[in-house]
Amino acid sequence: MASRSTIEPAQPETARGNEAAVTAPRARSTDGVGAWFKLTFASLENRSFRFLWLGMLLSMGGFQMQMIARGILVYDLTNDAAITAIVSMGFAPSLLVVSLFGGVLGDRMERRTLIQVSQASNAAAAGAVAFLIFADVVEWWHLFVVSLSQGAMFSLQMPARQAAIPQLVGKERLGNAVSLNAMAMSLMNVVAPGIGGLIYGVSGPEVAYLVVTGMMVIAVMLTGAIPKMYPTGDAVRRSVVDNITAGFKYVKSSPLVRIMLIYSIVIALLSMPFRMLVPVFAEDIYGVDPTGVGVFAMMIGAGGLIASLWTAGMRKGQHRGKIFLFAGVVSAASLIFIGALPFYYVGVIFAIGIGFGETIRWGLGQALIMEETDDPYRARVMSLVMMSFGLMPAAVLPLGYAVREWGAQASVLGMAALLMAASLLFLVIGGRIRRLE
Repeated sequence: MASRSTIEPAQPETARGNEAAVTAPRARSTDGVGAWFKLTFASLENRSFRFLWLGMLLSMGGFQMQMIARGILVYDLTNDAAITAIVSMGFAPSLLVVSLFGGVLGDRMERRTLIQVSQASNAAAAGAVAFLIFADVVEWWHLFVVSLSQGAMFSLQMPARQAAIPQLVGKERLGNAVSLNAMAMSLMNVVAPGIGGLIYGVSGPEVAYLVVTGMMVIAVMLTGAIPKMYPTGDAVRRSVVDNITAGFKYVKSSPLVRIMLIYSIVIALLSMPFRMLVPVFAEDIYGVDPTGVGVFAMMIGAGGLIASLWTAGMRKGQHRGKIFLFAGVVSAASLIFIGALPFYYVGVIFAIGIGFGETIRWGLGQALIMEETDDPYRARVMSLVMMSFGLMPAAVLPLGYAVREWGAQASVLGMAALLMAASLLFLVIGGRIRRLE
């Protein structure tokens, strides 16, 4: 691995939390397209962030490819939709349990090493599945264990990664860098499942898992090209329990951070379950084949990609707080149209709105939360955001029950109504957020 002493030797203080030290130069282009490009991709001018971003791109690509390959493989092995669903959601319990500890480790440990360890663990897990397939001994519970493992590693990696961003780019470009991360995730949501399915269909599951393993190994190497990043504060000297308690106390004492966290989690629990049940909705409401389901899911990813490109160019003074709050309204309105107008091409159009609203809430929300959070607590605060993924089964299961009892269309409209009510409520009570520029 590249050492801190040989990477960016002119910026050694960066690894100690000097957030302003590595801020890349401002864009000076006066050409319209050139200025937009430099503004939108400004953080990638920073060499260290560029390697962190590329590592995340490959990690998320491998994660998405593995999810689609795992789902197909489990169903091929069992021909049981219930087992397939259990394995697909296996990451959630471990993510929920481990997230708080991941936040503590992100505020206690050197962050580059923590990211690399989780990336390497995911690579090893994918490689183990490839070996089991080659040996013709793979069973569905092997894949469930890997799903649990990936959830745990994801919850260790993400808080540390998010907390590392301001150390690399500074607060001035924090929003841009977080939006570029969201763009990479949206891009992988669009392209990686299709690539994973294609490799699976052409070359088999073992090759798909070998490709995922290779991508994650390269991600480890790319992450090794950034400087070591040491956390600040006294977290190292305190116990794990004390650190978790201190994190909650910090959120309690920070009204703005607290209301943004609550908003993010509530809106996520009311909007994201739709994405997890897209195949059910698409087949029930539209009667489309798997290709039609894939197109619908891709349009959600395309909306996210558009949103992340837009927010990457945002700066202070552009009413970011109001835009963040309005994201829930966009998602809710899109779901209302999908539920009220059961026509496939109408749904495809408003699927873009779902992805757009969710990515604004996720990407811009993370940037605003991190801007308002002190560095010693950033990883712990971001771990609370990550817990929303671990809570997802609590939202997906009631929605699945509603679909069974009342049908997909009525369930979409009911969920959209709840989402709209919650979004409008936060627009009214979220004065602190609205004032964020």
